Amino acid sequence: MISIEQKTTNKNPRSTVGTITEIYDFLRLLYARASIAYSYETGEPMVKYTDDQILHLIEDKFEGRSGHFGSVGKGQKGAL
Repeated sequence: MISIEQKTTNKNPRSTVGTITEIYDFLRLLYARASIAYSYETGEPMVKYTDDQILHLIEDKFEGRSGHFGSVGKGQKGAL
């Protein structure tokens, strides 16, 4: 059961839109935490990786290759 507190201090017709948006936000958070996300392309469950796990996956995939993982901006605003 979901309980939403509705404030009746304002008689503005836009308050309904705000309430609906707030309910949508609560439902989105509920489904995100209570469910398992699946990839729509592969059907496999999505998992959360730590920074170290991501680094190891990249290192394993590109083992033996050298290169830079980043963009180089020369002559652009903010470039060093």
